[in-house]
Amino acid sequence: MSKFNIKNYAIRIGFFLVGCFIIQLGVAFFIKSSTGVDSFTIFMQGLSNLLNITVGQANILVMGTVFIGMLIFTREYIRLGTFLAVITAGPFLDLINLALENVGIAALPLIVRLLIVAISCVVISIGFSILKSANLSVAPTDQLPLIIVDKSNWQYKWVRITMDVICIVVGFTLGGALGLGTIITTLLIGPCIQYFLPIIEKKATQIIPN
Repeated sequence: MSKFNIKNYAIRIGFFLVGCFIIQLGVAFFIKSSTGVDSFTIFMQGLSNLLNITVGQANILVMGTVFIGMLIFTREYIRLGTFLAVITAGPFLDLINLALENVGIAALPLIVRLLIVAISCVVISIGFSILKSANLSVAPTDQLPLIIVDKSNWQYKWVRITMDVICIVVGFTLGGALGLGTIITTLLIGPCIQYFLPIIEKKATQIIPN
């Protein structure tokens, strides 16, 4: 591999890891706000309660399980980012959760905590846009609905809604946090990603060498 290509790949990996860390930063603030979280985090919280593990460890378990399934059935969808997400997202989340342990976010007035959730949606959207601009694929759990759509020809929106509902029902049943924050994340994250993704991808093309 030439020096030029090594530099390109190294920058892409850097983008991916920075984006992954920023996403988990937003997720950690979701959790600490105690106002409810997004559908996947509700599922992770429920799983962590069931198995008596951290939310980050639950993240690794779920992503690792989906990754193994992809190795067996849909190996063609796996790229470096798929693997990086499995080994970094959970530890990043646990590290940030630990750092925020004594900040006391849950004791703040509800309106302030809801504002934190809204800001966290923007943070996650920026992080996802940075991660996506690396063009190394995304986390296995984000790949899963895309794979289902490709294999079934079902509409993405219905696949995603079905998965979100399953995550919320199972996660909430197991003790995950469902609340006003869940509604905020559902309404804000999609539009925020739609806004930031083209802006950050344009900037990324100016930084990442061809």
